[in-house]
Amino acid sequence: MEYDLKAMIRQRRSVRTFKKEPVKPETLQKLEAYLQQLDNPFGIPVEFRILDAKQYSLTSPVLVGESVYVGAKVKHIPQSELAFGYEFEKFCLYAEALGLATVMLASTMDRPAFEKAMEVDNDAAEVMMLVSPIGYKAEKMSVRETMMRKSVKGDERMDFEKICFADSFDKSVCYEQAGIFADAVEMVHLAPSAINNQPWRLVLAGDKVHFYKNIVPQLTNRPLCDIQKVDMGIALAHFELTMSAEGKTCRLIIEEPPLSHPENLEYIASYEIS
Repeated sequence: MEYDLKAMIRQRRSVRTFKKEPVKPETLQKLEAYLQQLDNPFGIPVEFRILDAKQYSLTSPVLVGESVYVGAKVKHIPQSELAFGYEFEKFCLYAEALGLATVMLASTMDRPAFEKAMEVDNDAAEVMMLVSPIGYKAEKMSVRETMMRKSVKGDERMDFEKICFADSFDKSVCYEQAGIFADAVEMVHLAPSAINNQPWRLVLAGDKVHFYKNIVPQLTNRPLCDIQKVDMGIALAHFELTMSAEGKTCRLIIEEPPLSHPENLEYIASYEIS
């Protein structure tokens, strides 16, 4: 199923209050087929499963009305957070196109129950970084959801000029100055992230775009994974998918450029336009 990528990115928001209405079987079938063919530019397998909440006794204290979840697991190796975030966001955008609401949960859930349902093999270094409920958005948010969105300023984004730079971190650029990358950077600008921390910083350099992570220690130094790298995987997905939708081909490179950058930034990856 083809869909309007930019429209889905602009439209989607995290939803924690669902209608008590089962997801249509034909919709689940479409989603299942899509999950089975997901991939990422790192070539790291990510396994997705659709989970019945009642069957596996799955719960989250921040949700209301959910009955189905999507979980995913991956072997925890270098770049696995990026691969996981990339694929998980592709799933969320496709779900949005199917009329299904989602929210990425990393901690506010009964993790042991979810890991059991996902058959996470700790001995094989598998990790379940995120899960999401899927369902139909309720007409009105719960009081808890309203308070949560307000606390993280969920509808707000940094100024474009604070995430996008030209050639070095000494010169920020606005949307109009970003050239052929403008829409792709804007879609990164709109990406979701843990507690809305928006860690992405991009440097436009000729035919390349370099991605850096703004380090927040309490999000980076987590036992299971660097959740900010999952966020960066989401950003990479938004960028590459937007460029592709515009008919532009780009390839992923992991080769840190000789750019001076603040100590709080960590190089992640680059895209080169073919």
